[in-house]
Amino acid sequence: MAEKTIDYYDNPDFDYRSFWESRQYEDQAERAALTNLLSFIKNKKAKSLIDIGAGFGRLTPVYAPLFKSCLLVEPSEKLLAEAKRINKDYDNLTFKESYVEKLPVGDESFEAVLMVRVAHHLENLEDMIKEVQRILKPNGFFIMEYANKKHLKNFLEAFFKRDWQDFVSHAPEKIKTRPASFPFFNYHPNQIRTLLLSHDFAILKRLSVSNFRSPVIKKILPVKFLLFLEKMVSPMASYYRWGPSIFVLSQKK
Repeated sequence: MAEKTIDYYDNPDFDYRSFWESRQYEDQAERAALTNLLSFIKNKKAKSLIDIGAGFGRLTPVYAPLFKSCLLVEPSEKLLAEAKRINKDYDNLTFKESYVEKLPVGDESFEAVLMVRVAHHLENLEDMIKEVQRILKPNGFFIMEYANKKHLKNFLEAFFKRDWQDFVSHAPEKIKTRPASFPFFNYHPNQIRTLLLSHDFAILKRLSVSNFRSPVIKKILPVKFLLFLEKMVSPMASYYRWGPSIFVLSQKK
């Protein structure tokens, strides 16, 4: 993960928890998606999980009750300290400061790996996939979220412009951000599929998430109604992979 990304999250003027407090729809949609995928892992009786890029531990209440031991890995010293503070009531958590490309754990250490809101900061995903493959036990599970290049808004823009080149290209789409030095990449679902399959992962399930992520829609409709709509359209949106965020459950062969 780029040093500039860590500098952004460690900036004392940036409050990541407040960022999420203003995005209740996205937060609840991601929690619902994660609960959905974890229910499958729970049935397989996995006991250990590592959350890569855990941030301040936003998703810890979703997975911590389901596993005997959980390791939260986060490169930002500021966010890791916050995660320790707000999750102090859980006695099955440990914390380590590190980067996704070089995880401070042994080979085949975990039965489940979780990585949400991390891939979009990585220009090259291959090193990350190799590390996940290394630390997972045989038949272990990997839940990965990525920013979707093929989302519905991009489709509509390509349709009206009659320009499909960027839409169908498997190359990452670099998004302009503020600050400009802050890296953010959208990925094509076919590129993610190729990466996973080429590193001995079997894809079990995909979910399209935050399908109504629009400033206009979120101002008009209450969160509960948006989450109801999310549940209704999820099967179709997941099939076509229309959402801005895609969750993938895969299993190491």
